[in-house]
Amino acid sequence: MISPAEFVSQIKREMQRVTWPTQKETVGMTVAVIVMSVCAMAYFFVADSAIYFCLRKILGI
Repeated sequence: MISPAEFVSQIKREMQRVTWPTQKETVGMTVAVIVMSVCAMAYFFVADSAIYFCLRKILGI
């Protein structure tokens, strides 16, 4: 088992190795996530509306 001080030391060393994304990469990925979320929302809205419409026609409601 390691001491808390050694643990913190290892964390600091590991954080220095991390390659952080640039601002351009971060913005690009954020935009990609937003676009994909909007596409998924539109798909599920259309699918849900089509199922609702079909069920109303089948059940005669």
